[in-house]
Amino acid sequence: MSNFFGRRAVVVGGGIGGLSAAGALAPYFEQVDVLERDRLAAYAESRPGTAQDRHTHGLLAGGLKALGEIFPGFERDLAEAGAVSVGVAQDIRYERADVGALPRRDFGLSILCASRPFIEFVLRRRAMAVANIALRAGCRVTEIVPAHEAAHGVRFDSGSGPSETLEADLVVDASGRGATTLELLDTLGWERPQVTEIGIDLTYTTAVVRIPADAMPDWKLVITLPNPPALGLYAVLVPLEGGRWIVTIADRGSIPRLDNWGSFHAALPQLLTPTIYDALRRAEPLDGIRHYGFPASVWRHFERLPRLPRGALPIADALCRFNPIYGQGMSAAAKQARLLQTVLGLAAAEPDPLLAAQAGFMAGVEAVLQTPWSMSTSADLAFPDTRGERPEDFEKSRQFEAALFRAVVADPVVHRAMIEVGQLLQPHDLLHEPHIKERIDAVSAKAFA
Repeated sequence: MSNFFGRRAVVVGGGIGGLSAAGALAPYFEQVDVLERDRLAAYAESRPGTAQDRHTHGLLAGGLKALGEIFPGFERDLAEAGAVSVGVAQDIRYERADVGALPRRDFGLSILCASRPFIEFVLRRRAMAVANIALRAGCRVTEIVPAHEAAHGVRFDSGSGPSETLEADLVVDASGRGATTLELLDTLGWERPQVTEIGIDLTYTTAVVRIPADAMPDWKLVITLPNPPALGLYAVLVPLEGGRWIVTIADRGSIPRLDNWGSFHAALPQLLTPTIYDALRRAEPLDGIRHYGFPASVWRHFERLPRLPRGALPIADALCRFNPIYGQGMSAAAKQARLLQTVLGLAAAEPDPLLAAQAGFMAGVEAVLQTPWSMSTSADLAFPDTRGERPEDFEKSRQFEAALFRAVVADPVVHRAMIEVGQLLQPHDLLHEPHIKERIDAVSAKAFA
């Protein structure tokens, strides 16, 4: 393909968002350089820049689909490397206080479960196989270099001499916090984006275990939700590569710090159901107990700014950071990269393709983020101590959620719609479409007849 957009694109950050973005950019630039501050091993290993990567992560069906569209065959690569296939709804035990365990139905949808370092390693291997993508590890980007109200490149330290400057036509900020883009706006004297913050102050405690073959459950994954406002404990138990399992408890301050397997397992009976406790009675802990604090979900509304510097584009956590217990972050990042791929293709015929692609991405990214954001924040705002503005129709939306899950139990059509929305395959609005809403109302009418 001829070069439509410029000689070089630089991606700041080599995580899921950065690698996905690099794949989207590769057909449209002569060279794509990914600058990652961490040193990277030649195998799947946790790294300092992703302090949360030792905890449970989920790659939802929508995220897996997006990665497969950017890197064709990625799902096969992940499965062949050892990720565990799990049928969505069929193999998952999903437990709620109001309706109990949801029915396990076969909708023909599946996900692949693995550790975050493993998924990132397989994705990195695919990205590095693209001829014009180069990954430079151990490079800490200190600033986006401005020139005439545009991003002209980046300045970075590699630890082996003075700072270096790398010129670029496009700088994609996948650094996680968006600091480099915010500092560029400050340098230019432009306004920063508005921020929506939902304060939750959750603590995540995680163990990796092995379950004896003769003690395996008849499901492959379990999600035990809290019961707001009384019970604030969540937990998930997920299969990993290598015959291991990962279990994470998320707590809103109701239990003491869990520092060993004995105290961890002893806390499990406080969950809504004994499912996870029973499954792990004979489990063998394989590693130490890990902790991670998550203060708030944050959406930096770059999409609302009247303008961005030409050639600067924030993506993934630089835009929006989700409560990780819902497993949306990697998939939201992948879907943003897929949006970038789409707008690049559409902009190729425009007089100024780079500007058109930037504008197209910022115009479309809110729709990508809105579904995971609304689902996760609605659940978090159900707790009175959650900090953040509740929408005017919040109580009505909570009532709708209760009606939705009653209908999920009774009606496979509603169940599938809920699964497709939850897996980021469909927008949240699907649940309010007339053909779905009528079925939800019908179940509610029977329940209260």
